[in-house]
Amino acid sequence: MADAKAFRATGTILTSSFVKIDVAANNSVDQAGAGEKVFGIAQVGGRTAPIPSVTADPPEAAQAGEDLQVFLDTHYTILRIGSGGCTAGDSLVSDAAGAGVTATEGAGTSENVGAIALQTAAEGELCPVQVHIEALTTPA
Repeated sequence: MADAKAFRATGTILTSSFVKIDVAANNSVDQAGAGEKVFGIAQVGGRTAPIPSVTADPPEAAQAGEDLQVFLDTHYTILRIGSGGCTAGDSLVSDAAGAGVTATEGAGTSENVGAIALQTAAEGELCPVQVHIEALTTPA
């Protein structure tokens, strides 16, 4: 899980979540929302020490103005899985909280894929993934 690159957060970003480029600031990222174009996946480690009484759940990778590491296309890391879980080999897209959910393939649909699941995982689990940025369009 090496080769992450440093970026500046422009909002609160959760660990192991999808991020997007923030076009309003140079070299900056923000947490991706549902259906948004994914740029990479935020660092695994939290911005603070994991103290049970004060640590956010899920932990924050960064808040606005702080630096964080982002795993880019073709790198391997882990991703928080959202509603419905995933199966090994699934193409994953961002939900509203930056977690990975399985892309919905339907005639004529287009999805902004951000990763490929390498294992099967349930909602709320961390899943090994390969970052894979692709605009996936299902033929009509």
